[in-house]
Amino acid sequence: MANPDTTSAGPNVDSLMTGFPVAVLFFLITAVLFQFRDSFTSFNLVIWLTIPLLALVITSAVNVTSQYVNCKKTNVGKAILGALPSFVAVILGLGISSISFCRIPVTSVFAPLLIGKTVDVTKNKSTTTINSLKNSNSKECCVPKLTLESIENQYPLIAGISYGFYIMFSILFGTVIGTSLSSIC
Repeated sequence: MANPDTTSAGPNVDSLMTGFPVAVLFFLITAVLFQFRDSFTSFNLVIWLTIPLLALVITSAVNVTSQYVNCKKTNVGKAILGALPSFVAVILGLGISSISFCRIPVTSVFAPLLIGKTVDVTKNKSTTTINSLKNSNSKECCVPKLTLESIENQYPLIAGISYGFYIMFSILFGTVIGTSLSSIC
């Protein structure tokens, strides 16, 4: 039986192993940035410029390191070419996470951890406030509804987690594609 081609440049476990730490790093960076969103006058501009450019730089550095470890030589041009899918994927991830409908599932998972009670997150208007929810003795049958906007305004970390979730998976997606482009041996 013939041996499979082990030198072909294609997505493999190595691309996930190199992409996972970068993805976790971007998840943390995004969550921390949202903690300071009131400090920046144009926060959306900071997010839409900083995160993709940082993804390009860090993924390029990871590609160069991966080239050196695997092949004992480097090609910076191919490393940058391999980082472009991460750059594009992060922009797509930011686009998806900027849609409030897409952030609701992530918020529904993480909001109870910070609020302390199970809530139904909705996009529609609600009369329930977070403070009244914390101090209420509502019955288990009736889960109060909170708007995504009210939760994210009071807990910017939840917005950061929601954005970070999509950015994390977009970095992984971009890294898997980009690794095959940046491979030189």
